Amino acid sequence: MTDPTSKPNKAIKRSAHLSLADIAYNGLVEAIINQEFQPGEPLSIDQLARQLEMSNTPVREALMRAHGERLVKQKTNYGFVVAELLTPEELHQLFEVRHLVEIRALQLAPLPSQSMSELRRLVDHMLQAPDGAGYHDYKVYLQLDHQFHHQLVSLSGNVFLIKAWEDLHVHLHLSRLYTGIGLFDRTDSAREHKQILEALERSDRAEVVNLLSEHIQGVRERVEKYFLT
Repeated sequence: MTDPTSKPNKAIKRSAHLSLADIAYNGLVEAIINQEFQPGEPLSIDQLARQLEMSNTPVREALMRAHGERLVKQKTNYGFVVAELLTPEELHQLFEVRHLVEIRALQLAPLPSQSMSELRRLVDHMLQAPDGAGYHDYKVYLQLDHQFHHQLVSLSGNVFLIKAWEDLHVHLHLSRLYTGIGLFDRTDSAREHKQILEALERSDRAEVVNLLSEHIQGVRERVEKYFLT
């Protein structure tokens, strides 16, 4: 049986001006998201270190960080493997919990909020962020998307809601990326973020909650359309 870690076309890119562990982590995440490494595929520390032209230590640190974020798994006496995709039922349940957490956060949030300028900045940057087929092209948009929703949940001031959302977000992030077609819903997503912001600026809690609910359900439907076909 062929060892998938020995395939010559497996490659990850090295970025500059970062620590070696950060370089290894960023390269690993990009390769996983671009499906250079498939779900369930073993990851060889030695081979990754050779590709990145560094020692095993920063690569091991990167894998442990990815393990903490549930991007990879560590199997006893086996090493690291890429995390498996969610099942269709797990994906549906994930969005149900996301809906509960984010909606409850906005129901608790004091309005008007002092965070409007930061939310406006994030939305403005999302509208201008680059796009493309590969993770390197659109990762800025996804980082802004993460920050926007984190900021919304943080409005509640409830540290347990915030932690619950953070625990979900790795899977939410990957569920969008594993469709294999980049930002498949960028136009819809950016428009919906802008509408949520405008309702927040009016301190219209009922409208904010309604728009956020529609946004989360819309993302779920769009993800399922591409992810499950």
